[in-house]
Amino acid sequence: MKIVKVEPTNPMVSLTWMIGSRCNYACSYCPAELHDDYSPHPDLEKLKQAWDSFYQKTKHIGLPYKVSFSGGEVTANKSFLPLIEYLRNGEFNIGQLLVVTNGSASKAYYLRLAKLVDAISFSTHTEFWDEAKFLDTVIAVNQVMIRPQKSIHVNIMDEPKARHRFQEFLSIFDEHNISSSINKINYDQA
Repeated sequence: MKIVKVEPTNPMVSLTWMIGSRCNYACSYCPAELHDDYSPHPDLEKLKQAWDSFYQKTKHIGLPYKVSFSGGEVTANKSFLPLIEYLRNGEFNIGQLLVVTNGSASKAYYLRLAKLVDAISFSTHTEFWDEAKFLDTVIAVNQVMIRPQKSIHVNIMDEPKARHRFQEFLSIFDEHNISSSINKINYDQA
């Protein structure tokens, strides 16, 4: 093996922000600390305060920000999209916004989100998903998130009852030039 080229990565302040554990799914393999159906969603003011506090403590570094959002399910929080708009439209030196989602929000929601973020990582959850809606949404979003500036990826969750369909899923995503991979699940954490 031969190294052909080495390129430096862009230095950024990287933040992974779990904005809450509330989720509209209750996947059998998801640990309790990552999802529930009762905790309140933080409202927009609380989210802005959290960001502003972080920003004030780190802006002196002078680097762009890479913010990755996870949950629970971020799109279930009605304040999430306004938060993304606040970050994108503010003067915060945002370099990248990335989102992890189960794909359960509407296609219109994701198309709006796609204009504001740099990457969306969708995860299949066959215990709960509406498969046709999920596939339609992912394909539509992929058409507007053009590489290399933007990207989407689909994590095919390694759910035993769906394993017989993995090749079919991979083929569908490949046919539409959508990045995808099988995501191993640690069932010991559930």
